Amino acid sequence: MYAQRACCFEGIALHLSRIIQFLGGYGNEAAVQKIGLMLGISKGAVNDYVRRACIAVLKHRDQVIKWPSNEERQNISGRIRKTHGFVNCVGLIDGTLFPLAFAPIVNGEA
Repeated sequence: MYAQRACCFEGIALHLSRIIQFLGGYGNEAAVQKIGLMLGISKGAVNDYVRRACIAVLKHRDQVIKWPSNEERQNISGRIRKTHGFVNCVGLIDGTLFPLAFAPIVNGEA
């Protein structure tokens, strides 16, 4: 039983590490090839890891993904502006900037 859980955790950790590498590499085709070469796996395998990790994250989106309130956005953008000089930026992921002015059209109220 323990070995089975350890294997499952390693699988989760492996998938999440691939999606983080993918997002950190701008999430484009060059990142897929670079990750594949670095790990000795095919571009298709990298795509499979990223796809499965995205599916897993999206299953829990209601608990973990939310659009910040006006007050939260002001606090976040103020910290980012003070630290990095980017105005009206409310999100950073692995150094990747996502300057958002408005909530997304789909699920923006969440």
